[in-house]
Amino acid sequence: MNEDDVLALPSLMEAWRPPVGGKRSVRGATLRISSGRGRGHTADNVRAKLARIVRKAPEVVVKVSGRQRGGGHLSAHLEYIGRHGKLDVETGDGERIASVAGLWELAAEWEALDDATNRGRSRPTSISMVLSMPAGIPADIVHDAARAFARVELGERFSYAMALHTDTGHPHVHITVAAEGYQGVRFNPRKADLHAFRESFAHELRARGVEAEATPRRARGIVRKADPSAVRHIELRGHRRPKDREGESVRLRRRTLDEAVRIARAPEPEYRPQDDQALRRQQAIRGAYEEAARALDGSGRSQDRALAAEVRNFVADMPLPLSRRLALAVQIGQRDRRVVAGQGSDLERGGDKKGTERGADRREPAPDDRGGRRR
Repeated sequence: MNEDDVLALPSLMEAWRPPVGGKRSVRGATLRISSGRGRGHTADNVRAKLARIVRKAPEVVVKVSGRQRGGGHLSAHLEYIGRHGKLDVETGDGERIASVAGLWELAAEWEALDDATNRGRSRPTSISMVLSMPAGIPADIVHDAARAFARVELGERFSYAMALHTDTGHPHVHITVAAEGYQGVRFNPRKADLHAFRESFAHELRARGVEAEATPRRARGIVRKADPSAVRHIELRGHRRPKDREGESVRLRRRTLDEAVRIARAPEPEYRPQDDQALRRQQAIRGAYEEAARALDGSGRSQDRALAAEVRNFVADMPLPLSRRLALAVQIGQRDRRVVAGQGSDLERGGDKKGTERGADRREPAPDDRGGRRR
């Protein structure tokens, strides 16, 4: 096999295929998907991407964090990303706004443009995104890469404002984009757009010496989706959320837990078609990487043989293809078995203090605080 063709494998390209869901057409035009930098399938690019994936290079995050409606909402959001005047907010024109009054003025300009174009229709005035990397990446590099990303992906068609935040465990950049573009195109990124944005941001980071990747979950053998951001914020940060959002997350957790308990304690195994699909999908991903490893082994290059070994280790470490409810069901089943095994051991020994504590069926007194028995 020709050295340049060794990794030109359809199965591997399918494993890395970006998402295609969601409309991209907006009023007769489309968002410009990433220019494709770093997305080519040349031999060197494919080897480099494969090496980053199996070595678990940090995955970039580009996500929509909110939609602002009206000048008041937008002003409050710009104040937030500017920490109420403590941080500079940089615009696409290179202007740095250091005052709350300047942010209000910018919000009023965007609102006026939106009102003139949409004539009272209820649409977002702006859409906000967050670009981030895991902890340990220098904040100035993240900021510079985000600035370059915005210039390439947004600068020719949309007004935007951005600010770097370093007050959490990892540096991240807030970018707020005016929904109404310069040429009548509205900013409304969908799944495919966001993936292309991730690839563009990862490219800018790599250009600055930071190993970064932007692969779909399936390319890493991951089946389970991340928790919704509202749920993570409630549980991890403890911030108050509107009652309806909080109630929604609690109901989701309860429904998933109830399903997991039912599955764990059902007399016969139960699987949804989605669970079987996830298993087949991961099997296909594993097969694609194994095919790549065989191709690398056969290239005759020592570097390729070493990479093939890394690929096989990566596949061996892939998580089980379990949905959240199936993973919970496994945990519940394991816990139930430990409880039953523990009770059996206690009965065999005639019971100990922990095994008989408050044992209503055995009618034995519970130990008091001093380790003795109540009379």
